Amino acid sequence: MARLRPRDSKPLSAIDRLRSREQFTVAVARNCVATAILYQRGIESYRRTTILDISRFREQVAKERRQYLLFGLLSVAVVVSTGVLTVVHPVVFRPYFGGLNPLAVVMGAVVLGFGLVTLVLSRGWFAVYTPGPLRERLGLTVFLPTLLGAGMALVDFVAVLPADTNVLIPDSLLFYPTMGFVVEILFHLLPLSLFFLVVPSLAAEPDRSLRVWVVLVAVAVLEPAFQLWFGFSEAVPLWTTVYVGLNVLAINLSQLYLFRRYDFLTMYAFRLVYYTLWHIVWGTVRLEILF
Repeated sequence: MARLRPRDSKPLSAIDRLRSREQFTVAVARNCVATAILYQRGIESYRRTTILDISRFREQVAKERRQYLLFGLLSVAVVVSTGVLTVVHPVVFRPYFGGLNPLAVVMGAVVLGFGLVTLVLSRGWFAVYTPGPLRERLGLTVFLPTLLGAGMALVDFVAVLPADTNVLIPDSLLFYPTMGFVVEILFHLLPLSLFFLVVPSLAAEPDRSLRVWVVLVAVAVLEPAFQLWFGFSEAVPLWTTVYVGLNVLAINLSQLYLFRRYDFLTMYAFRLVYYTLWHIVWGTVRLEILF
């Protein structure tokens, strides 16, 4: 249907049409210039922010150089151990990583760990290492994991867990320190960082604070829940499953307390002592006396 032109409208002259086009061109040009200016300002702002962030990161690294160095050395040792096992006997990782490349998984955990360490160090929540007399940490770091490992060996002696419960020597010498590091990142450092991000006031709470212990217990439940869900390769008595769950819960609670009170390395040392006794030493002996 044809569109009717209003009666009072008059056709535009050539001059009017030219002026209209010029005005339109000027408006478009002005908008383009304004957009370009805004874009340039955005780029400059982004560059200043990026430079500022990089400067802050450099200052953070310089300030906490020893913390980053220790975490870096530990990460290198773990990556090298993973690389050796990936070449020599990659099947040891399959029950835990499935078809994923072990080296890629561990390197991902290392990158995540560096990011989380940067976060907790910048906020003053936790430390990789804090100097102090070892005597204060000896009881919880050595004696308690020894007791827990001995208890687990006694349960194994009575109930006889599946033969494939532990990775054998010499693979175990590289495997368990590596897996322990991954566990500390995924089950401790990551969830604790998330809790403290959501509730920053937790950092100011004393060690005996109820709120702090609620968080520690909540985080400590993650690994035993995962292990009980993962289960054993064969059926075991119910009481054994309950004991294993409580044992792993006690390990995690002790570690988280050490992390809160001392540092990451002290928490990791606790797990290394336990793994050495239960998985490596007893893991070798049990095959001779139980099977």
